[in-house]
Amino acid sequence: MDFDPQGFLAQYADAYNARDPETLRSFFMLDDPRFGVFEDYAGVLFDGETYGVILESTFDATAEMSFELLRCDRFDGFAVVHAIQKMAERDEEEGIAEILVRATMWVSITGDAPRIVTAHFSLLPPSESGCCLPDGCQG
Repeated sequence: MDFDPQGFLAQYADAYNARDPETLRSFFMLDDPRFGVFEDYAGVLFDGETYGVILESTFDATAEMSFELLRCDRFDGFAVVHAIQKMAERDEEEGIAEILVRATMWVSITGDAPRIVTAHFSLLPPSESGCCLPDGCQG
């Protein structure tokens, strides 16, 4: 399968931004016994059944998602996608608040469509703490 990581991430973000949990679920191989998503901010490794329920909450989401692709490597039927996930929340009083999440996703690129088998999401420190991002040092 020809895999376009930038297109995959854009479609994933579009499904989230459309508040479409069913399409969002289609990006994940929730029924695979190898499935697992670790979110450091939750401190939990989620299985497919539990993560499927979490994805239903996109109906109530208010933030807009986008990705910045850092790197993609391929290994025997998998693509390992490294990206910065950006979640922007608009507030009339406080402006735009942005959360940056380091995302590493193992994507199965066999079958009809690419699907995430396992992923790790971890919050990046705020830019005022002097961290460095792909566009250069912030803060």
